[in-house]
Amino acid sequence: MKDLLPDTPPHGVLGAISRHLLRAELLLGAALAAVIFALIPANAVLRHYGQPLLWAEEMAVHLMVWLAFIGGSVCIATRQHMAIGLLPDRLSPKGRQRLAVLCDLLVLCFLLVMAWLCWLWFDPVGLWRAGDARSYAQASFNFTWSEPMLTMHLRKVWFWLIVPVSLAVAVVHALAVLADDIAGRIPPRSEVPA
Repeated sequence: MKDLLPDTPPHGVLGAISRHLLRAELLLGAALAAVIFALIPANAVLRHYGQPLLWAEEMAVHLMVWLAFIGGSVCIATRQHMAIGLLPDRLSPKGRQRLAVLCDLLVLCFLLVMAWLCWLWFDPVGLWRAGDARSYAQASFNFTWSEPMLTMHLRKVWFWLIVPVSLAVAVVHALAVLADDIAGRIPPRSEVPA
């Protein structure tokens, strides 16, 4: 886990919040990976003996989706998302800083658009006005809050909530990275994890 934490200490309150959220994400991601790793082989063994866990595959898929969203947020915090080094390597330090700020702003804009789409998808105001998930689904044909899982007696929304939560955390990470880049605290290429 320490390998994924940035070498440079966080700057300011936002950086400290980002670092604490990153640690929580890394712990949760490790726990999810362990559960998935245990669930799939356990189901295979039990299926061999005629006692399959009918819910195991569906649960594993949802947990992998959680892992993907958490991983995306971690990549923003640790600056490990995909990048092409050809252009930044040819720029001056000031040019690299400007390019980093531009990229940070684009990432932040993407996250904010995703957050807006998520707001429209979940439509908490519409749900509140309808009073309950069933009435909301009948009035809006939006079954986000009422769609059940196939093999478990849970609503899918409890797993889908990872989307707005991970977006909110990713926005905090993006703002922390942006603040560092604006202040000129861009780690040299050798310090950015490969």
